[in-house]
Amino acid sequence: MKKVIKEENISLIIQLYELKTMNMKDRQKIIQRSRSDINKVKRRVLPIIEDVRSRGDRAILDYLEKFDGMKLKQEELRISNTEIEEAYAKTDPLVLKMIRQQIELSQKFHREQFQRMELQWEIETIPGVKLGQKRTPIESTGLYVPGGTAPYPTVMQILAVPAKLAGVKRIIGVTPPRGKNYEVIVAANEAGVDEIYRIGGVAAVAALAYGTETIKPVDKIVGPGNIYVTASKMLVFGDVGIDMPAGPSEAIILADEGANPAYCAADILARAEHDPNAAGVLVTWSKVVAEKTKEEIIRQLPTLSRSVIIKQSLARYSAIIITSDETEAVEFTNEYAPEHLEVLTKNPYKLLPKFTNAGSIFLGYNTPVPVGDYASGTNHVLPTGGWAKMFSPVGVETFMKVSEFQSVTKEGLESLAPIIDVISEVEGLDAHWNTIEQRLQKGTRLWKKQS
Repeated sequence: MKKVIKEENISLIIQLYELKTMNMKDRQKIIQRSRSDINKVKRRVLPIIEDVRSRGDRAILDYLEKFDGMKLKQEELRISNTEIEEAYAKTDPLVLKMIRQQIELSQKFHREQFQRMELQWEIETIPGVKLGQKRTPIESTGLYVPGGTAPYPTVMQILAVPAKLAGVKRIIGVTPPRGKNYEVIVAANEAGVDEIYRIGGVAAVAALAYGTETIKPVDKIVGPGNIYVTASKMLVFGDVGIDMPAGPSEAIILADEGANPAYCAADILARAEHDPNAAGVLVTWSKVVAEKTKEEIIRQLPTLSRSVIIKQSLARYSAIIITSDETEAVEFTNEYAPEHLEVLTKNPYKLLPKFTNAGSIFLGYNTPVPVGDYASGTNHVLPTGGWAKMFSPVGVETFMKVSEFQSVTKEGLESLAPIIDVISEVEGLDAHWNTIEQRLQKGTRLWKKQS
């Protein structure tokens, strides 16, 4: 029998605010969401990172037992070919078919990215001076796939597909040991992952960054995770590359007066079920839509299996916000910089140019976030916590790096020499000028810095 939430407890489920009267503390809580907790978490995870760096596999096995309740032997960290075959045998044929369709659509989208990307270009800026760039894939990458509360084969394939298309030679997948993880293993194998390990959390990030006896370190760690994984990635950044700080899932649902409150509520609940620190935020200039959405949340919530997690999420960083008009709604959305942005308006393409900060944008009443999560082919590993202001979604470019090159003739060097002459003198680096002098034998310099 489903538990019915009493009417008087509605306000305890999700808060409703009017933006113009919202106090600064509440506003900052919604804007900052779980990012505000990261510094505290960093202090907690650093000793684990250092322990894995020091003790390697032994530390990983200890943390697997402590945090996951899994007592494994060293040789069981890597998923074997026999276990991959078992995963195929245990995966429902219809599930396997859908995973393959997911991968096919992901490949179409990311292949288009790759084909539109110039792998090498150059320009002659002045006679005799040619400059350019070339793109090359990174050598190795670690794909972090969360799985503490649910398996995520979709995350595995959406990370592996662009890595494979980019040409990464060694692709490692790691995911917490949640049961047998059959679907995740199958998705990894189908998408071209070379090695799969049953390890998650802080220890997995540390192992990918610094290596152990079993797991060789990688050049870049990519993938989402909870706040501990995000903090860990930020701490190891510099020793290893990362895609972005991709933490708990979030979405802004921007809705006009024509939006269906049942859709708005369902879309908030879908974000909230990911994690207690996830966030679903409705932004609308319609008080009717706002109030009816709140009622719909109460109606739909008891029907959902992860209602305990959803309630925690709704009470923490989720909200319903009423703005004065469309312009204020867009301004707040850009300030928030959401991972996912749903535009549930009559003419969403009219608003599209106005959005400057968003990871992935879903246009129209019939384009909820799960379309991108599961089926459309766009990448759903996106910047969270406001980092959409400075980071982009994972894509083929995530797994490539750019090198600049230049080629200068004697004529070109003659043309550039005056600039090098004067500026190297300003900076007091006469050995720099000497490299030009040895080639051109200019003799007298153009300018002498006054002492």
